[in-house]
Amino acid sequence: MFKFDYEARIRRYQDALREEGIDFAITISAANVRYLTGFWGYATRAEYSEPGRLTCVVVPQKGTPLLVVPKIERSFAQAATRHLPIEIRHHVEWTTPDDPMDPWEIVRDYIRKSSGTPNVRLSIERPQLTERAYLPIQEAFDGFEIVTSSGILERHRDIKDEAELRLLKGCGDLASSMFNVELEAIKRGRCRECDVAMLGWQHNVLACAECIETSTDNGEFVDSPIGMSAQLLTSGPRLSRAHGTASTRVIEPTDLVAIDLCRVPFLLGYRIGFGRVISQRPLNSTEQDINATVKKSYEVGVSMLRPGSVVSEIDAAVRNVLQEGGLGDYIMHRCGRTTGIESEIRMQEGVQRTLEADMVLSFEPSIYMDRFQSRIESTFRVTNDGPELLTRVPEEMIMI
Repeated sequence: MFKFDYEARIRRYQDALREEGIDFAITISAANVRYLTGFWGYATRAEYSEPGRLTCVVVPQKGTPLLVVPKIERSFAQAATRHLPIEIRHHVEWTTPDDPMDPWEIVRDYIRKSSGTPNVRLSIERPQLTERAYLPIQEAFDGFEIVTSSGILERHRDIKDEAELRLLKGCGDLASSMFNVELEAIKRGRCRECDVAMLGWQHNVLACAECIETSTDNGEFVDSPIGMSAQLLTSGPRLSRAHGTASTRVIEPTDLVAIDLCRVPFLLGYRIGFGRVISQRPLNSTEQDINATVKKSYEVGVSMLRPGSVVSEIDAAVRNVLQEGGLGDYIMHRCGRTTGIESEIRMQEGVQRTLEADMVLSFEPSIYMDRFQSRIESTFRVTNDGPELLTRVPEEMIMI
């Protein structure tokens, strides 16, 4: 049974706020709202970070948090948080004597009643907000001491608890089985890219539905098995597109095909990363050399996936192998990121975070060229005994 302890998450966050001297924290990030409450709704859409349909959680140092939602989301919010001690208030999009149109009016009222003092120190997730979203906050809380969130909640999300680790292991198994479904479709031949992706999508939805029905408290029918982003899948002349979604192109018998499940939510909204390239023909000598260099970069990086490693140093080591192999011009993105409800720590230049045990990360050294792609994307759990592979498919180009 998958059950997340949202009360414990809120208590831990409140402990951190007390240590930092923050009276109230306003959380707007959809991933953070979901992490604290289990509610998401349509909150991943940009408009839900802005006042028109704002969703946010206000967490005090102690006491009951407030979840503010647009009225259109209230029923969903009540169902998702039914076992959680949390106050829910909604705002509307029209003038009414009973419900406020301004969501910040709700937040101000809650803070004033809860604090009993005008001297309030308020934390805001400033880096995640556009200027359009932040200006109303400045106006609404003029006179308050506003500080930028220290990112402690994101750091809490980085380290997975026991339920999350079990869930992400299930995500890895599902990614592997979904890949095999799509691989078999490619072997049968004469499919469009979108046909292959749809077969994998159907497999994913049915597996997620079974998980919801057998492994969750499904009493309020909150979770949907249909939560998948557009799948990245390219072939032939489209292989240089790192973010190429499955198209209507017919996969030819001698094509290379890149399957990338990077942004696919698998179970209960948790994400991992997975990708492999399938070749339907022998590689020529140049392609073999390129592929060997990418595999070497992968092995160098995997050897560094241990507690204490600095993520920017992992990215630099991977990039150095690719550049020394003459492939620098074909690197399109960083080598990975930690994952969970959302992408979390970016493994890229300048990021000095270190890996810790029970982080889960997607690792993907990759190069993209005209009609050729070489990449291995796997998800690992970081442990004190070395990285644990969660996407159990051979870590190499798949030859058929």
